[in-house]
Parts: sequence; C-alpha cells; structure tokens
Amino acid sequence: MVSLLMETEDSKKIPFDQSQFHELEILKTVDQDSHLNNRKAASKLGVSVKLAHTILNRMVKKGFLNIKKENARKWHYFLTPSGILEKSRLTMSFFEFSMQFYKQARKLSAQLCKELSQADREKVILLGNGELAEIVYLGIQEWDLQLLGVISDSNNKKNFMGAKIFGPENELPEHDAIIVCLYDPEKPMRKMFVPDNMEITEKMEWIFN
Repeated sequence: MVSLLMETEDSKKIPFDQSQFHELEILKTVDQDSHLNNRKAASKLGVSVKLAHTILNRMVKKGFLNIKKENARKWHYFLTPSGILEKSRLTMSFFEFSMQFYKQARKLSAQLCKELSQADREKVILLGNGELAEIVYLGIQEWDLQLLGVISDSNNKKNFMGAKIFGPENELPEHDAIIVCLYDPEKPMRKMFVPDNMEITEKMEWIFN
C-alpha cells in the first residue's frame, strides 16, 4: 500500500493512503448513482477490473456498502450508515491533506523562485497549467521572474496568465529553467516526476525535491 505523507511545520505527518483515495471515490460515486459494476469502478479509479472487484468486495465486508442484485449482470450499491460516516471522515481527511499539500507547495515554490532569481535564471517556463502552476506564479511575480510560456497538452486554454501555451512537441523559446508544476496524483511528494511523454532535462526544477 502506498502512503502519502505530508510533513507540516509542526513536524506532524498527515497520511492519506492510496486505498483511501479509492474508497472515497467509490463512496462518492455510489452516493450519486447506485448503478455500479466492476468495469465502471475500474474506469473511475484508473485500475484493473480485478482490483476494482477486490476494492468493492472489501468495502462491502467493512460494512460501507450494501448490494441489491437486480439480475446476474445488474447490481445496485447503496451506502450504509457506516458508509455515510466513512465518506464524511475521508472527505475531511482529504481536505486537510490537500490544505497542507498546497501550503507546502506555496512555501517551497517561493523558495525555488528566490533561488532562480539570485542565480540570474530569470527566464522560466512552467510545465503544467493547473492549480500548482497558479501557486508557482505567485512566486514568479514575487521574485520578478519572466514567464516565457507554459508547456501543456491541454487544448482548452490558449494562454496562462498572459503567457503562451506550448504543446509538448513545440519548440520552446530560449529559457533558463523549466519549473515542473505537475505531480503524481498517487504520490504527490514523489521527486523528479514528469509525464510519460516528457524527458527530463538539465534545466528542469522541481518544487518537491
């Protein structure tokens, strides 16, 4: 089992297991729609059908879910009172983890931007244009760095904070650093993470490193 551990300022660690991510997603899904099967659960979680089957069975055995069989192929899952309580508990736990994650990201990204500025590496490109990139942008402004563009395979945005968006295949302008604003959703604190379609270069800098 993979554990996600966030080191906070008071040295406490907030764990959020991969299995807890899976269970929270199943509980939220069932709460909205009782029609669920192994294949649908697998697609929702991004896991194999076999693992989805194991997760659902485990949650039934824990007393979080009840099953009503309409026929051999159509089952309905319902939250039990224990499942409702567990959904609330996991939601609060995940919220706390997320708050600490982004708080730490703000602190470390500001430090990284400071180091780049002091090293005269002022022309930067961001890899990723999500929430983490927005946090890094605060440090870019704070330390007067120049944002030349953003690398993203997203087609629904033409720019990010006024900067041009480049596809992974595009040629990039001359730059001093690429700040990686992506993270592994299953291991957010994983070091030197890049997407499968990207190669690590010597100019890349990571927030969690």
